[in-house]
Amino acid sequence: MQKEIQKWIEKFVSKPNKLLNGFPPCPYARTALIKYVETDHVNMLFDIMLEWNDDVEVVVLHTPTENYTPEGLRFIVNKFNQIAMKEDIIALEDHPDDVENVNGVKMNFGKCIIILVQRLSKINEASHVLKEKGYYDVWSKENLDDVVNWRE
Repeated sequence: MQKEIQKWIEKFVSKPNKLLNGFPPCPYARTALIKYVETDHVNMLFDIMLEWNDDVEVVVLHTPTENYTPEGLRFIVNKFNQIAMKEDIIALEDHPDDVENVNGVKMNFGKCIIILVQRLSKINEASHVLKEKGYYDVWSKENLDDVVNWRE
């Protein structure tokens, strides 16, 4: 699955999209130092936090879709974030059955659950830079609340 995620990052996440104001879905994905972790249990999020190493910018945790419902995954990640954010770590979840649509662009990977774990301060800093450049101009308030506003 790692190769499919890498291909998705290269072919979709890193490519400019006219519906996203000419920006890629994630302008930083192509250059990020990524570690991939395959697991059946997302509870290992706490291990990732405790063993965090800034040599990696993003840990991509992936697990089969049938392991968690969108609601169950959201609950686990929210509980994790309540603790992790105090340690300057954050997790963002992507479940194929919980479609994230930004201005007509389906942002989900779609083939499995992925959870992106990274430094909260770095993602917030990057978000501020993108905001100044107009990246979020085509995002709805709901999209902003779901992805950006809650973590600032």
